Parts: sequence; C-alpha cells; structure tokens
Amino acid sequence: MALQAQEENSEPLIIVSSNAVILRDALAADVKSYVRWMNQGEWQQYDAPWEIEYLSRDEHEVRKMFSERYMRNLSSPRSRAIIATREHKPLGWVNRYVEERFPDAWFIGIDICEDDYLNKGIGTEALKLWVDYLFAKSNIHRIGLATYSFNPRMIRVAEKLRFRHEGADREIIRWQDEWVDRLHFGVLRNEWRGPM
Repeated sequence: MALQAQEENSEPLIIVSSNAVILRDALAADVKSYVRWMNQGEWQQYDAPWEIEYLSRDEHEVRKMFSERYMRNLSSPRSRAIIATREHKPLGWVNRYVEERFPDAWFIGIDICEDDYLNKGIGTEALKLWVDYLFAKSNIHRIGLATYSFNPRMIRVAEKLRFRHEGADREIIRWQDEWVDRLHFGVLRNEWRGPM
C-alpha cells in the first residue's frame, strides 16, 4: 500500500543517493523497464547467462516476478533496490542474499540493464552506495560478491571498491566452448572505509 501512495505522488522512497545515482524502492511503473530488460540488454551476456537464458520472457510471468521481488519484499535493510538516475529513470538493480549456513555474511549483486549507461562509473557508484548502506544499517560482518572470468567490468568494480580477491572456482562451467572461472571477492566491516 505504501508503494502505491508513493507511485501516486511520484515520490519513491530513496534508500541512499549520491550526485550521480540513487538507490530507491521500486515503483509500479518500473515494471515496464523490467519487462524490457528481461528480453534485451548487454547485461544478459555477463550475469550468469546460462541461467538467464532460462528465465521466462512471458510478460505476465515477468510482471509477477517483479512484483514478488520488488513490491512485496521491503525488509530492513532492503534486500533489493532499483538503481536510478537523479530523475528516477530506472537503470537496473542491486541485491543482497544470504546463505543459511553463514548468517553473518551477505552476498551482493548488481546489474546495469540500460546499455547507454554502461562504462560510465554508475555501477561502481551504485555498488559503493549499496555496501555503505548495508554496513550502516546492519551488524553484518562480511559482504562478498562473485563474478565470472569473462566479466572484466565487474572485476574492475570489485577492485576499485577495495574488495579483496579471495579465490576462484577454476573452470567451474563450460560456456560458449570455453571453461569459465567463478571469482570470489569480499570485504570485512573493519576493512570498509566508506566514501572514497
């Protein structure tokens, strides 16, 4: 209900922001972009594409997935947020998740789904804001992320944000006739220095 009121007033809840980008709760209108993203975009080539190719492209199913992920799950701190321009144009998302065995560690992800906004530092800024927010709003001890050896942009983002390279699952999957490594990065609360 609160999100409907936000939609009507065009005042989404801003979770955290900088001069370049905001992380905010989803608006009902964002579903149009989400449906388009599930059917196109360079992001699909880098975010575990072997999983993405099995996502439903059916508009009804995509709308349902959006509603379940973004409109109903308003935990504190948030587990997902929309990345948007200062004018609230949606660009993608950030998320966090936990593995049940490791409750003091969260894992994060990011996707910039608007191709025109790639390679402009938005992903780095959005992920920095997300990590700042998660450490500020919780007592979590560790934040990690994983990416694949064919994703140099995500590797650079992790390195720019001073995540430590913690290892690799070498040749974990064969994709497009090549063996691919999954790379692990992490940062501990006492290592995170906030704004750069």
